Amino acid sequence: MLGNRPGIWPVWGFFLLSAWLQPSCVPTSNVPLPPGKAKPLSAKSSEKTPNLTAPRLSWQENTFSPRPASSPDPRLEVAESVCGQGDASLHDVADWLATHFSEHDGAASIDLANFHLRRLGAPYVMPRLWSAQMSPLDEQMIAESVGSWAKQRPALGEYRCGVAAAELKDGTFAVVVIQADVLVDVQPIPTQVEPGSWLSLEAQLLVSATEATVLLLPPVGPPRQLRTKIEGATIKARFPIETAGTWLVQLMASVQGGPRPVAQLNVTAGIEPPDAPDAQPVPGEEAADAKLDYDDALFAAVNAARDFQGLPQLKRNRRLDALARAHSEAMMSRGRISHDTGQGDPAYRVERSGLRPKATGENVALAGSPVRLHRALWGSPSHRENMLLRRWNELGVAVIKGEDNLLYATQLYIDSD
Repeated sequence: MLGNRPGIWPVWGFFLLSAWLQPSCVPTSNVPLPPGKAKPLSAKSSEKTPNLTAPRLSWQENTFSPRPASSPDPRLEVAESVCGQGDASLHDVADWLATHFSEHDGAASIDLANFHLRRLGAPYVMPRLWSAQMSPLDEQMIAESVGSWAKQRPALGEYRCGVAAAELKDGTFAVVVIQADVLVDVQPIPTQVEPGSWLSLEAQLLVSATEATVLLLPPVGPPRQLRTKIEGATIKARFPIETAGTWLVQLMASVQGGPRPVAQLNVTAGIEPPDAPDAQPVPGEEAADAKLDYDDALFAAVNAARDFQGLPQLKRNRRLDALARAHSEAMMSRGRISHDTGQGDPAYRVERSGLRPKATGENVALAGSPVRLHRALWGSPSHRENMLLRRWNELGVAVIKGEDNLLYATQLYIDSD
């Protein structure tokens, strides 16, 4: 095991999620915030939020990929050779994390990695982190350790990688590797615009996809689904940035394993872009009491978030719990989150169990705690859309803790009325 090697202390972090919805022929719609129904969001949280504030950081003018580049540190080229194609934005993120290695835990590092990817104009989603503190800097050990880690999960698309090392105050070295499984490349799109601007998103698929959707999360209000076109391997969409604030744009595609986010970007209109990730509590997380077991905590967070939005509460369905648990266990055994682990998509799994709902939805996620699972789901347009869909009336939840202490979560939603 890597942790038994002398002079090296590994730290891993993941922040992954995916959403799935299979409606019946009954029409569905997004859920707007009901007037007068929203409740004040409490600052109380069951998990302390680390201080992620950074000095004023410049944002790239455009988001696009790829940005091919070799590691600026020759000592780390061997790590890049086993991790994936070098990418300038990923190298920069790895450098930032290595420099600030001692200031943040693994979960906070993933938050920062995602924030800096957006700041640097990289559309990559669901990055993986490997990091270690070592003395001295051992290139062979890095190559062996990173190589073993990188091979744990085969790429769906094309692996791209960033590596960096920084000497710490105690004379040891922090080494950080960040890896992204890239399924699309994005043509340049501005990161800062004036309110009222129209933007065009064009992405080139690197893998086969049956359909694609762009989800737009405005500064206030529910996510919106946008029309998209797939012409050969090219995805196109056009949309307005109507009001001031920070907008999140997420591209979903149905690929091997089901629908998943394949690109994400921030667009800021009429205000200064943020200095750090939003570290404020999100609706529902105060219900994820640390005294509850993981399943109950995540279930409570969903219902608290729906209550915050003035939506009906969901009934716990133990048959769905069992299906969710089987799926979380399958994801853990594969080391990858997806909607199809070889047992069929969510609708098939639910119907095979004997249930006959009008519609089925699923969120899956991987993070370090129930609160971070809930924050990840809330912060993603596709997952928040599932969580707040008015038609759902029953929910099954299962959270499995892996040997790496990461939590594999499945939420199964149905409309049984």
